[in-house]
Amino acid sequence: MKPLAQDEIRRAFVNMSKSRSRALSVPVLDGVDWEDRDFYAWTDGRDLSRAYLVAQRPDGPVGVELRATRRTADFRRKSICGLCYTSHPVGGTALFSALKGGREGRLGNSVGLYACRNLACSAYARKKIAAPMGQMDETLDLDERIARVVQGLEAFVSRILH
Repeated sequence: MKPLAQDEIRRAFVNMSKSRSRALSVPVLDGVDWEDRDFYAWTDGRDLSRAYLVAQRPDGPVGVELRATRRTADFRRKSICGLCYTSHPVGGTALFSALKGGREGRLGNSVGLYACRNLACSAYARKKIAAPMGQMDETLDLDERIARVVQGLEAFVSRILH
């Protein structure tokens, strides 16, 4: 991913008002390893059900505000991320919903994605951090795992924009 500045991130959001995006609290970007990221994401420190994701597209960065489901009380269910395919114990993934951009979003239409609750899909795909339940044996090499994350993310962002 190309390095981004806080102002670029704020301007990239497509499913929130300009005034809200200008007031958005973006984390300090010093020390971010942009080369090992397929997207930049963080959760809101004041409201853990809110998260923000910025993806690099050919026409520039696109940011989306996400809402995460609450954790489930069912301790028998495991889940798999829809981007990096990492297995998680209960609560390790969340259904993230995002209002669509433009008129569709103003009407309340949204799309959803099951993803790692901590949004660390890039690190899991690169095996930079250990998967909570161990990594699945896969025949995909590193480039193919990264491509899977990028393709899944592109499909999700495209649904938000159209």
